[in-house]
Amino acid sequence: MKRPTGLIVTAVLMLLTAVGTILFWITFFADLEAQRGGYLASQCAAWFAWEMSFPLADGWMAATAILGAVGLWRMRPTGLLFGLVSGGAMVFLGLMDVLFFLQNGLYLPLNSEVAVELFIHIWTAIFGLFAIAYVWTRRVLLSR
Repeated sequence: MKRPTGLIVTAVLMLLTAVGTILFWITFFADLEAQRGGYLASQCAAWFAWEMSFPLADGWMAATAILGAVGLWRMRPTGLLFGLVSGGAMVFLGLMDVLFFLQNGLYLPLNSEVAVELFIHIWTAIFGLFAIAYVWTRRVLLSR
């Protein structure tokens, strides 16, 4: 059976999301002192501790996104399972970030550091919702 283009695109985007998340944390941990002294840390005393609470959950999301991408690519039931799990994790993580930033007034003024975070928040929430909806509507194809 020919692999639908939508499955290919969704699988690639899941894989890119996982790789981007891994690269984010490599960059973050490469210079912790810069993170402690960065703009967001200077604007909110709780930001650094908040950010440090995410690596494990982000690792889970990245792992499930990789498993989901592989399953979607192969058109296997694991694509359905891990696509849904990963999408849910993305939405949860994105919304947690959005609420923290809104409660602490961290989105303004917009600078490069805030723009990166804003992109991550929007991407994870919206792509996570898309992944859930797309994968769920292809469940018959993926359940074989």
